[in-house]
Amino acid sequence: MNDDAGVPFDEGTNPCSSQDNPAGQVKELAWPAASNTGHTIEPGQTLRFKWSGTHSVVQVADWDGTPIDASLGRRIDSGAPTNNGTFDWNVGGFACGYRPGLYYFKDGAGSGGVTAVSLTEPEFGQNHFDPKPCSTLSDVTAYGGRYASYAGREDCTIYEVNNFQTETHYDWVDPTFAARQGDLVLFRWTGYHSVVQVHDVTQDTLFGPSGITSGAKRNCTGGPNYLCSNGSSSLGEHMVDTASFRPGMIHISDECAYNHSDCPSKTGNPSPTGVNMQFLLRAQSSPVVGEKGSCCAIDKSKGQACRVVDFYNDRDGFQYEYNVGVNRGDIVRLRWSGKVRMVQVQAAPGSDDPSTTPLSGGLSAPEYDCVPGPKGSCIGGDASKAELVLDVDAAIKSGKVHNGGGETFFLFHAFGENMDGYSSADANVRLYLAQETPYSDNDACP
Repeated sequence: MNDDAGVPFDEGTNPCSSQDNPAGQVKELAWPAASNTGHTIEPGQTLRFKWSGTHSVVQVADWDGTPIDASLGRRIDSGAPTNNGTFDWNVGGFACGYRPGLYYFKDGAGSGGVTAVSLTEPEFGQNHFDPKPCSTLSDVTAYGGRYASYAGREDCTIYEVNNFQTETHYDWVDPTFAARQGDLVLFRWTGYHSVVQVHDVTQDTLFGPSGITSGAKRNCTGGPNYLCSNGSSSLGEHMVDTASFRPGMIHISDECAYNHSDCPSKTGNPSPTGVNMQFLLRAQSSPVVGEKGSCCAIDKSKGQACRVVDFYNDRDGFQYEYNVGVNRGDIVRLRWSGKVRMVQVQAAPGSDDPSTTPLSGGLSAPEYDCVPGPKGSCIGGDASKAELVLDVDAAIKSGKVHNGGGETFFLFHAFGENMDGYSSADANVRLYLAQETPYSDNDACP
């Protein structure tokens, strides 16, 4: 989960290694530029630097003019200064064009400062960024084959979150997806960024190595074939494998947002250049029904026929599956992420729907704040406190159950944070008795 994605790009798998970008619609830029900002270019166009006097064009890594290693062969460079010349930068398009982002140029003859040019993908119709089956990663044209090891994972989707379709402040494109455990989320960026998991959109508390992190911010300076011109693509990539992560809302920030006082821009401007975003992670199925005998790890008296049935608040709107059957011999765990208080409640007047009124003598779990983490954990906390356990048979025997309309059922209400950008909301759960008798042929737990 937290390993650096730093597999150097293999030029031998690069389908664009011998392909030049064709010339497109020409936009002229008088060089050296009169202004160091405000210059834009789109995929498929050509930016023509035009000068009188002796000048040249050379790409640098940032506003400070940090040189790019020319030996990598990805630096935009017009060569030695010439008199009264032009230089065409053919931008190209996906996948062999230049990686969208802010490009920085200076005059090789030393005249003037650094000039920024913004290369931005159109916002709509860029289906090469859409979610795709993980099987597509077997193609060497997919991220240069860097993630081919995931191609055999069944029922798997890869989501890409990038800053290629925004303006020059380069926040992430707003993600609106719900991944499932086992899916992949690939962050890709141009510029100085990192990927870190935080508490929520208002509390940029960093969870360091316990949560998702790509490490310290790294600068990917745009280059050809959607690479970084200043190194491997791992400079601007971080892969998140969600296979073991606890379901819930995953909040992401970057170093220049959660701690911007320590992250000034390269020119000394203390304004943050990072971003907050989030995505919902769901369990593979809901509920998650354990194998027979799974209760033995919790309560050996339940026997080998007992199943553990886990519910999470990982549906749209932080809800639970609402009306689900459970067996009399089962153990049910109502689990959550975010800040939740779980209470067994009375039925609403005239119905068998949950109210918000606690059931006298019913089950309850105190409010607990769980930030979802790897291996089903609550980061920095105790996952056992982010659940309420219902022993179905014991609850029936003790009268903690409703009967009505020919059904036996249990009602719960989750009191959540109920604020935009947080990780939980109020939710109701109704569990009905699908198998009314305890398990027969129930061998003792080993």
